[in-house]
Amino acid sequence: MQLQLKVMTIGFYLSVPVSSPKRISKARRNTDMISLDQLIMDHSNYSKDRDINEVWVPGMAPDGPPWCKRPQETNKEKYGIENNSDFTSAYSNLQNILINASLPETEDRTKHPRTGHTADTTTICVLGDPSFAMSVLLEGARQCPGNILLCLSPSCFHSRPENSGLPSPLFVRQAVSFDLGGRTFLDNFYPPRRVTYLFWLGGEQILLEGDIECPMGGSPQLSCFLADTLGIRLLLDSQELPLPPALILTPFYQQGLWEPLNGEGKTTRMVKLDREEGWEEKVKKDISEFLAFLKTRLYQKVVIKVRGPPWRESFATDFYPCDPVPVLETVLRLVGMLHEGQAILLEGFIHTMSPRRVHPLQSPPIIPRCSVRPPELAIHLCAVVCRSRGDQPILSKVVCTIGRAEKPLHHRFALPQSLETTLELWGITDKSQKEDIWVQVKNVAEQTMRVVIDAEKKMTSEERGGWKAQTDILGVDFLLTVVDYTVTPVIIGVTADLCLETCGIQECLLGYLAASGPIPLNSATGPLVETMLRRSMSYVMEEKEVLVIGAGGISKKFIWEAARNYGIKIHLVESDPGHFASSLVSSFIHYDFEDHSLDEIHAQNVLSIIRGKGLQLSGCMAFWDECTILAALLSNLLELPGPPPSAVRLAKLKTQTQLRLLSLSSPSPPFPYPGAFAVPCFSLGPEAGGLKAAESSLSYPLVVKPESGAGAVGVRLVQNGEECRTLIRKMGTGTGTCNPCEGVSSNTGNNETCQILESCKAKGLAHGSELGGSCKWEVEETLQQGMSRYGKVENKVSLAQLGGGGTQSSPHLLLAEYITGSEHDVDLVLGPNGRLLAAYVSDNGPTLLPGFTETAAALPSRLGHEQRCQLVQAAARCCRALGLFPGVFNVELKFTECGPRLLEINPRMGGFYLRDWIQRVYGTDLVMVALALSCGIEPALPACGARESAVLVGVMCTGERHEEALRSTARPERLTELHDAGLIRFNRLEGGPERGPDQEPYGNVACEGARQKEARERLLGVCAVLGLDTEEYPIKYLTGEFQ
Repeated sequence: MQLQLKVMTIGFYLSVPVSSPKRISKARRNTDMISLDQLIMDHSNYSKDRDINEVWVPGMAPDGPPWCKRPQETNKEKYGIENNSDFTSAYSNLQNILINASLPETEDRTKHPRTGHTADTTTICVLGDPSFAMSVLLEGARQCPGNILLCLSPSCFHSRPENSGLPSPLFVRQAVSFDLGGRTFLDNFYPPRRVTYLFWLGGEQILLEGDIECPMGGSPQLSCFLADTLGIRLLLDSQELPLPPALILTPFYQQGLWEPLNGEGKTTRMVKLDREEGWEEKVKKDISEFLAFLKTRLYQKVVIKVRGPPWRESFATDFYPCDPVPVLETVLRLVGMLHEGQAILLEGFIHTMSPRRVHPLQSPPIIPRCSVRPPELAIHLCAVVCRSRGDQPILSKVVCTIGRAEKPLHHRFALPQSLETTLELWGITDKSQKEDIWVQVKNVAEQTMRVVIDAEKKMTSEERGGWKAQTDILGVDFLLTVVDYTVTPVIIGVTADLCLETCGIQECLLGYLAASGPIPLNSATGPLVETMLRRSMSYVMEEKEVLVIGAGGISKKFIWEAARNYGIKIHLVESDPGHFASSLVSSFIHYDFEDHSLDEIHAQNVLSIIRGKGLQLSGCMAFWDECTILAALLSNLLELPGPPPSAVRLAKLKTQTQLRLLSLSSPSPPFPYPGAFAVPCFSLGPEAGGLKAAESSLSYPLVVKPESGAGAVGVRLVQNGEECRTLIRKMGTGTGTCNPCEGVSSNTGNNETCQILESCKAKGLAHGSELGGSCKWEVEETLQQGMSRYGKVENKVSLAQLGGGGTQSSPHLLLAEYITGSEHDVDLVLGPNGRLLAAYVSDNGPTLLPGFTETAAALPSRLGHEQRCQLVQAAARCCRALGLFPGVFNVELKFTECGPRLLEINPRMGGFYLRDWIQRVYGTDLVMVALALSCGIEPALPACGARESAVLVGVMCTGERHEEALRSTARPERLTELHDAGLIRFNRLEGGPERGPDQEPYGNVACEGARQKEARERLLGVCAVLGLDTEEYPIKYLTGEFQ
């Protein structure tokens, strides 16, 4: 079972050299610390002769949690909840937290149970202390309002065991729902709501007996695993992560608990206390050698503490100089007091980096002076690391707290602030120094996450607490010490929920925690919620059956592999009986649908085949451009979700797309009208009348392109009429002299129709018909409605009457106005009602005129936020104007001096490299999103403006331009090797390596960087080595805008 550790919170500590605290590990929340004791000064309240628990519970103020408790009734009559002490206590704490966060108290809706949810409804449950969970819950309210629930007790759940012996689904009966604006509701669900993701913050308490089917972030078993302080230390040390030197003294009968890791570490040594004759002398020798080693490393003190299971009461922590006599006496005293599972830990005391003191201004003599010794301070650094994409850890946030070193410094007892602010207060103002510290913290934190991930991958499902259980949050504490004049982070412990709580407090201070506020760019919990949504959608889509029309070529291979990995059953309908995809899908149906002018007939035939096989389909769709209309027809016949066939047909015909936009104007919002984004164009039928009509309204230069198609194949720029006619003849379109309006008048007897066409022509509307035969679809009605503003049309006019016939197998050409500006792709995700769920904007480089084949691209876009929003809105409004939703669509636009202008709409997921790039940069898999929408499931995607983890800049490789390189320096084997090594991202496309005109690209080569300039520079170097940068294909020019 492949694990995915999603979010890990990492904590760091930066402290002045001080004496260490005396502390025990009784409190469960802090037993996973390795040596946070180093943050507490010797104090009378924490003497070595006194149990620290008498005066202090780590992580808890003497009068309760820091959310300002106030007395409240928590009875069943007031809250409508069951009589459960854990539930009522947690509910009361939640109200205190909401009040102190300036949010409304929870509204009780238990008298009106929630209904309307299905088994596919996104249901993310968080089980644990509200104080730890608030940051996650409020962030979830932004990204998936109403679908993230706080469960205050395990009694809120129940499962429905199945007789198959497989894991059981989990259901929630009662929870607190979090919605937009920070509003919360206590809800009962009838029927109980199926949990699609469980985020565990419940410590070691037992949830339910038996295995749970849904994805889990954490579990009781994983909580115990992380609470094993000695085991975690040995695990980290075995991977050579920075830790203080340590000596572990453990009874012989329990040495096996950690024996598998003994001897693999660089800084940790384990000694067996066997109580045999002479054992005291042996222990004395081992301790003396360890203390001598500490002295050689310039350690002045040693920390002595007892560590073990969280349910065992421990002892106060002691600090001594590196003198064998008192250390040995203390160790021998503790040996006789050890319980089962406990061991004695001797650890070198870390002397941390001291602040650079700023001398105050000297007061004039007339003002009395007061000499005060500056207090010794300690800094606690707490970071959050997310691994939500492709097993790659991402450090998302670092916050710090500062306090007096002679008092305990915990997550909850100081106001957190950013790392940059803290370093400046510490006297580190140089930008390069601050960046270097950040990089070191980032590297060590992410390495720590990888170690835990690898360890969990080796566990069984029972050891993890569930077959889909994995650790979603992990904290690691550090000290920053100086080694050879270099600041070096040293791991001293691990934490979990406290780090999220600390980060949530910091976000609250900045005004970000309120659910109605903006999402911070470095939100600690944003990536965690993205992980929850992604795993939840994968769970919902498991075992769904989807009919896909058309297999496409080699560039679509990733679709079948992705669906198989997600557990989605694909039933593929394909014309080629020997297609390679037949072995990659659940079932393969051979049916010849090559003549798309007969798509209505094909749809009926395929429907009969499906019913004959008894397939239980949840969705139907197409990824291949030529099959989108057939897929829409089948979805309509099967009564499955998807865009209507009329909308897909409009999008497939470029002139009709523009006509539809130009014909829409109404006094109702939204404004501006979709026609504001349209580009004047004319369809060229077999007669020359179409060309003459176009030339009378459009000015050269113009663009000649096929009415339908993909990849800019056959698209050319023409400078004048002679060049245009020459190109048209070469492409197989004749030039006649008939008047296109004559056929209309003779057939309909309606002279007003010709006037309408002339009016439309004057407005720059498209003119002509593209399809005949059985594909005479009902866009005529759209034309009548669109033209009605020019005059009343009483008789219905067919497409054939508007300019003649034509077949889809040989699409007509169109002539469009040449638009200047930068070209961009917008990949849209539209929900069932047309609501925008997500959008991803990429940049395209200049093309090699007179052709328009794509040459270079970059993601994310270099444009500013406002310009990107304009492109997204233009793309979404154009799709809605056609009625094209729900689904994933690719919209090509240009950003001109007057704003966005539409080039074309592709009624399917974007091709080429776009799926791979978007998944890499944003973590969203458009394959999964498209399949979910085809099944009627609205995916809960990351909030708009999702985190951009990288920048990609790439260039196309074509046989026409790179034939020689593709056979030598850039042969496919070498490109694949570079891709596997992580040096490039290579996407194989449909074109061949041989030279030929109007070819689709052979592939795309891209490089990654933190910014476009960095990614571009890497790409230039790679292309120079591979031989892709030539005089006729100048990479430097083609990527020149990506800086």
